[in-house]
Amino acid sequence: MAAAIAVGLAACEDAAPPRRDCSVTVWAQPQRTGASLEIVGSWNAWYVPGVPLRTSSEDPQWQVARLELPPGEYGYLIVEDGVDRVDEHNPLTTFWREQDDLEVSLLRIADCAQPELVVDAVEATPAGTWSASARLLAGADGSPLQRAEGRASDGTVVPAVIDPASGSITIERAGLPRGKHSLELVALDRAGREARARAVAWVEPAAARPQEGVLVQVMIDRFRGPGGATLAPPASPGGRAGGTLDGIEAELESIAALGATALWLSPVYVNPTEAREGRGDGHLYEGYHGYWPLESRAVDPRIGGEAALRSLVAAAHARGIRVLLDLVPNHLYEANERYVAHAADDLWNRSDPTCVCGLGSCDWGRYIQTCWFTPYLPDLRLERPEALRWAYEDAVWWMEEFDVDGMRVDAVPMMPRAATRRIAAEVRERLAPREASFFVGEVFTGPGAGGIEVIRYYLGPEGLDSVFDFPLMWALRDAVAHESAGFEAVETSLLAVEAKTAGSGGTLARMIGNHDTTRFLSEAAGGTAPDPWASPEPQPVAAEPYERQALALGLVLTLPGLPVIYYGDEVGLAGGNDPDCRRVMPALDALMEPQARLLATTRRLGQLRRCSPALLRGERRALVAEGEAYAFERATPEGQRALVLAWRAGQAGAIALEDMSFAPGSYVDALTGEPLEVRPGAEVAMAPRSLRVLLPAGDPCL
Repeated sequence: MAAAIAVGLAACEDAAPPRRDCSVTVWAQPQRTGASLEIVGSWNAWYVPGVPLRTSSEDPQWQVARLELPPGEYGYLIVEDGVDRVDEHNPLTTFWREQDDLEVSLLRIADCAQPELVVDAVEATPAGTWSASARLLAGADGSPLQRAEGRASDGTVVPAVIDPASGSITIERAGLPRGKHSLELVALDRAGREARARAVAWVEPAAARPQEGVLVQVMIDRFRGPGGATLAPPASPGGRAGGTLDGIEAELESIAALGATALWLSPVYVNPTEAREGRGDGHLYEGYHGYWPLESRAVDPRIGGEAALRSLVAAAHARGIRVLLDLVPNHLYEANERYVAHAADDLWNRSDPTCVCGLGSCDWGRYIQTCWFTPYLPDLRLERPEALRWAYEDAVWWMEEFDVDGMRVDAVPMMPRAATRRIAAEVRERLAPREASFFVGEVFTGPGAGGIEVIRYYLGPEGLDSVFDFPLMWALRDAVAHESAGFEAVETSLLAVEAKTAGSGGTLARMIGNHDTTRFLSEAAGGTAPDPWASPEPQPVAAEPYERQALALGLVLTLPGLPVIYYGDEVGLAGGNDPDCRRVMPALDALMEPQARLLATTRRLGQLRRCSPALLRGERRALVAEGEAYAFERATPEGQRALVLAWRAGQAGAIALEDMSFAPGSYVDALTGEPLEVRPGAEVAMAPRSLRVLLPAGDPCL
């Protein structure tokens, strides 16, 4: 084998590098014993009979076929006894117009005439050493690797060491500061063709994986103004308040104090300036929220433009904090150039009159994937390849252009699952490792089993990494805000969603509310008024609703999953229905005493979540879940442990630990510093509406 050589030296003449293989092997199992299978596809106009599958020599329970096709995209189906089905082992599907929009499996055949760069590993050490290993797979002519280098976003060129015979590439950087470090790896073969890949690794990230830690949600327009200035409420509840990306950057230390490991920003697209009537309510709204994309690849100058977004992302990364953008692939604003140019094309879900979601006979249940949010938000028909291409190419553009770390995907149930899977696949193929990108989906549901069935549908190894656990949110509201159910309702919801999502690899994002729901605090204070315009919710003065909110946030921050803090929940911001739930963030030095206590508790819980391996990734085991009391253990295989106890009643009480599996011993309440001797059968005293997080004495997070 030829020796490794530095960038710029010619490859040895006798190098024989590995070549790409662009064929596809399809595996399938017959559903009827002895049945034969075949594949039909668009490459020959769905000709029948198709390509036969043969019994595998490796495992006779499987049948297999190898397809060699020209580069391009194809649809295919597996046929057994005349019945078609999608390939259940291929997560990507598409819709074939010539087959009456039938959903079929998607086959993507690469161009093997071109070389391919495959990243095998990327890592960084706390000392600031960054390294990556990759391979160049030669094109059809076998042209070997000639040169390789890494290119940083600041223009720095990093030399690579290459081995032409194997096509291997290694690259290393040293002395890097804390934060995210991305390199575009560029390899050149002897024929002069380039192959590229992007490699990402973090030095001292706030969380080792995006699924861990605490996600903080910020609505840009309602958070902070330039330099971190406190905003005045907008003149109208639906108006613009003037929040900016610079304002968020100025508050990063305050956000980090919540234990934040990731920041989710509301959409940054350019939105229209004109106010429009809401969905049949007669009120005027501006596009302050970002969900009306007027320009699909531009940052709104009213929030600071591209320079401000780059600065915020860089500042967050320097603190080890990931940044997620809000992706809106379902619809556009009517003046968006794409709609203007293609309004007559078959790229939109249409009806006459326009079916507006939830109004008149256009109910959400039957029309959720074809209805329009409003008559001025054309709904994309993502079954069409042209429309879907806009969606995934936009996602790739935002990820690469601003070096962000993932997406919150808006309105997931309003699109075919094939769309969200394709968006995620296209981004993941361009970034290494897989966890360099993180996708959390808005799958808005009601409570109970029906909601759980909906959210599970979008998870999976090739699906979304996370979805919001709305069923648990509603259960927490029933148990803690309203006291219309006991803690057994919370445990029932947790057990059901754990069972339904087991094996998916997905993480449930858990919260007490967001920008589309009433504020938990107002629910805890006695419910919300039906019309937030006429009667906005008062900011409570009494301590009780803040204590209830601290208890609910405490559970979110100690249960498994990814806790999400919606801006303002850490200080008990009141609010009714949209837009009242999107009030401006108050000044932290002007909080009422119950708000200040809630903020201090939330910060302590967030820091505990970020610090404790047991709270980050420990398995959960319930001890008590009834009426006023809730208690559960969290433990890792390595032995880290935590014991969480919640007491809802307005008077002091005690929780008996009859079923405790932890070894008896000395514990400390991480919220108060109180030492406790805990053993099975012991009763732990609880103050009114309180939470305890017990860690073993000597735990480094105390």
